[in-house]
Amino acid sequence: MRAEQILQDLNPYQQEAVTHFEGPLLILAGAGSGKTRTITHRIAYLMAHHGVHPQQILGVTFTNKAAEEMRERVERLVGTHQTPWVRTFHSTAAAILREQIHHLGGSYRSNFTILDEGDSRTALTQTIKELGYSDQGVGPALVAAVIDRAKDELIAPEEFAERRAGQFDSQMLEFLDRVYKHYQRRLAASNALDFADLIRLTVQLFQERLEILDRYRERFRFVLIDEYQDTNYAQYILTRLLAEKYENICVVGDDDQSIFSWRGADPTNIFKFERDFPNCKIIQLKANYRSTARILRAAGSVITNNQLRKPKELIAQRHEGERITLYLARDEHDEAEIIAQEITRLWRIEGISLNQIALLYRVNTLSRILEEALLRWRIPYEIVRGLKFYERAEIKDIIAYLRVLHNPQDDLSLMRIINRPRRGIGEKTIAALQTQARRAGLSLWEVLERIEENGALGSALKARLKEFATLISNVRSAVLTGKPSELTEELLARTEYLRELQTNETDAEERVGNIKEFLGFMRKSEQPGGLGEFLEKLALVSDADAYNDDQERVALMTLHAAKGLEFSYVFIVGLEENLLPHSRSIREGTVEEERRLCYVGLTRAKERLYLTFTAQRSLYGSVLFNSPSRFVWELPREELEAPPEFESVSR
Repeated sequence: MRAEQILQDLNPYQQEAVTHFEGPLLILAGAGSGKTRTITHRIAYLMAHHGVHPQQILGVTFTNKAAEEMRERVERLVGTHQTPWVRTFHSTAAAILREQIHHLGGSYRSNFTILDEGDSRTALTQTIKELGYSDQGVGPALVAAVIDRAKDELIAPEEFAERRAGQFDSQMLEFLDRVYKHYQRRLAASNALDFADLIRLTVQLFQERLEILDRYRERFRFVLIDEYQDTNYAQYILTRLLAEKYENICVVGDDDQSIFSWRGADPTNIFKFERDFPNCKIIQLKANYRSTARILRAAGSVITNNQLRKPKELIAQRHEGERITLYLARDEHDEAEIIAQEITRLWRIEGISLNQIALLYRVNTLSRILEEALLRWRIPYEIVRGLKFYERAEIKDIIAYLRVLHNPQDDLSLMRIINRPRRGIGEKTIAALQTQARRAGLSLWEVLERIEENGALGSALKARLKEFATLISNVRSAVLTGKPSELTEELLARTEYLRELQTNETDAEERVGNIKEFLGFMRKSEQPGGLGEFLEKLALVSDADAYNDDQERVALMTLHAAKGLEFSYVFIVGLEENLLPHSRSIREGTVEEERRLCYVGLTRAKERLYLTFTAQRSLYGSVLFNSPSRFVWELPREELEAPPEFESVSR
């Protein structure tokens, strides 16, 4: 496509952003303003008009789905033979580390495993137990949050005690310090990284090896970052390191949609951009193509109450639309019935597709009563939680097998599969092998490779362990040439995994069906990168990646999970004080982020918006008498269709 064609059908604000060539650029892109279109056309224009080589362009976003959409759009504009790097932050870091991690020293190799959240928690649980802290009453979830935040702030294990001094009492600080160090040693021994390590170690690599950093600066002359308001400190530093030489950096974001502070996101990174790059150009995308004018005015009326924000204007390009519907229910059961009844009317009478309808809520707990009502009304639905399918035992078993094929040093995965299906290798044997591995400074796989030399085990047990090791070795020989689906099919056949499921499990049919579904997914998604790339994609899956809008089902999800999605008809459920805004945010003084979360929810709606709240609600074992959310009172009354009894509701 010629350069002038790339500019067709873009509004003036988008054209200005697309045609900007060199130098820093900040694009303030409000909800529904066509930011993805702007980014992809900018990438295409750099290539078609300015002759920038595609491999000199790096596009970074936050979900696999967004990255895939951007790649597909660029390919449609300029052709499939010219594809720049368009990846998520974590995928970008992983790709760099695959090439360069050996420069960090230690035991890391390019075939490292990326642990998902569940695997990371398992490793932490084992670490806490090994250190003798299992009865301390401090769970792995809390420890994981502390360690993840430290890594997001680029605090290495050896710096933790000093950098976190004063934030914890001395006993807790010592506990966390020991666990962090031991956990990191465990990961290194297994040649494994968790999510936060991907960015932290890439930054460490660039800071320690400036010649490698310069190589990537030359490689990526133009850097484009999507959803910049969601970057944490480590991502912010990584971005700056890559862009400082040429300053050809374009960031796209909306501080009004920054809703992930709990995982380290810092909306002020947008404000810092002007300080970091004083000569930056700022362009605001003002046209909103998603929501009706009423929905847009209502959302704008709410978000203007925030103090920490850049003033901006969004101009609706669609029709006026219908008023926003408020429902005041007696309790959560009445609320769910009202919602199910309205969905049935939309579906059966107005002919609205169910995949155009979403139910959004602040906390997952609210979904249970909604599910019950949808079941009663025979309304198909889907709860969108990214890892739900991959957390099933049989799927995790297969993934663990594949990880061991890719990285035999992965002790965590090896421990999971060594007796699945059952091979007569019990927990005492596994514990003995672990002890031997620690004493000898070896991985479990290395111990298995030398199992014949082990004088502490009986001949029958050694034979079973050797048989397992031989099985893995034989299948590993095909890793470089075999597709992930073919490797999985061979594993299933050699291990007789399916036969044991069918013999010993009461829900065998469902579990075998899950495995077949997984195999089908593998065949569809197989890439030239082979097993390593497939495992990486699995490890970095998110809620948004998991949502499939082709299915004729109502979507149920948290407001956080809805970020980046849109639906014609949106119900925001439980719009009450202590739910939205959440009671924790009220206590901690972070209501502005809750208001941004409400704004994100409001702007997911294209055609109709429904807001519900109750007079009383049973939650967490108590009956709550919450008043309507303060955000309800920030909505303009002329945009609302409220029940008569709403007039008597007190703030």
